[in-house]
Amino acid sequence: MLVVDDDEILLKTIRPLLISHGCSVLTAASGEEGLQIVKIQKPDMVILDVLLPKMKGREVCRVLKEDESTKNIPVVFLTAKDSSEDIEAEMAAGAAAHLTKPLNPRQLIATIRDILEPKHGQGKS
Repeated sequence: MLVVDDDEILLKTIRPLLISHGCSVLTAASGEEGLQIVKIQKPDMVILDVLLPKMKGREVCRVLKEDESTKNIPVVFLTAKDSSEDIEAEMAAGAAAHLTKPLNPRQLIATIRDILEPKHGQGKS
């Protein structure tokens, strides 16, 4: 599982939450760093903010979906942007789901399980 967000507090909050649910967690503070990690580690899922420095989250998602080696990695946006236009743009970029900040731990875990269980049978990455 890779979490890409420039909010250090969120990363420090989400990491132990995901670990407590059996996930291996990598983090990145920028879209470019996230893409580098994905190329090497091939995580089961990417949790991605929209508003990132330099390369925005939607562009990161598009790059992942256009690459044959990463196109099947599900992307979940976790962002403060919640207008219908924002959600439509994220889905058009290839997102599997959209979650709104502030972080709702139960919703996040349920979304992860819904997406990964068909793939893994256990909902863990």
